[in-house]
Amino acid sequence: MLCYMNSLLDRIAGNTIIKFTNVDPALLNVDAVVEEQDTNLILDNSPVIINTIDSFPALVRKMEQQVLEIPGNVIVKNFSPKRFYAIIYDVEETPICRETWVKKAFKNIFIYCETYKIKVLAMPLLGTSYGKLEEEIIVSILQNVLHINRHKYLKKILIYNK
Repeated sequence: MLCYMNSLLDRIAGNTIIKFTNVDPALLNVDAVVEEQDTNLILDNSPVIINTIDSFPALVRKMEQQVLEIPGNVIVKNFSPKRFYAIIYDVEETPICRETWVKKAFKNIFIYCETYKIKVLAMPLLGTSYGKLEEEIIVSILQNVLHINRHKYLKKILIYNK
């Protein structure tokens, strides 16, 4: 459980309520869910193993040709609810997560919320799972981004434990 979550009440930032919850995101009634991801897209909750007949050299060539995602970008998957993969980790960098990447991801997430008319969004407290960024700093960044860019559609963000 997030330590910071225990000491906070619901917050209002711009036109959006930020609410902390211990409810599993699969049980929440939301329009979209944000998931943390890295530049290689390997931080999936349920990895898929595919049988392959490729030789080892062919697999190495494929890996070398892989295009890495850019930290701060967000990939949208049209599931129900929608999935926003926030690229906030780069395992080849030290540290693997930076505040600037989280801030850029927040901005991109909220652009997509407007694009898809998302009213209720569920997300973990970005950057605190693997990147060990301080919870207070991430909450402050989240509030600042919401306050500066008031959104027409996004009414509630549910921050859940990962």
